[in-house]
Amino acid sequence: MKAIPTPSPPVKPTIIYDGDCSFCKYWISRWQGMTQGKVIYTPYQQVPDGLYNISHAQFKRSVYLITAYGQRLHGAEAVAVLLKLSGYSTWNWFYHHLPFANSIAEIGYRLVADNRDTFYKLTKLFLK
Repeated sequence: MKAIPTPSPPVKPTIIYDGDCSFCKYWISRWQGMTQGKVIYTPYQQVPDGLYNISHAQFKRSVYLITAYGQRLHGAEAVAVLLKLSGYSTWNWFYHHLPFANSIAEIGYRLVADNRDTFYKLTKLFLK
């Protein structure tokens, strides 16, 4: 990975996700409706490798939320904070306040992320 200068934090919180992933695109579409313009969504394929010192390999493995303050959150924590920005603060509260909730959420996130095709099919089957 070639290091590039770290840009200033984005004006709005920004989600960077795998634009080739059907599961990711499905949920990004839902979250866009929930956040109503409060969040920028960008596929990692459209950003330089090393943006915010995060490699394309890292972006491919996990969704990242870059906050307006420059924090780099990923995985279940990024989703929890995104949901808070969407007005659904319960998951964020659970993640940050209940013992072991963050560990369980990250394990669940990794299970889904490592089996995206299967979970995309299940999502389409149950949520349409």
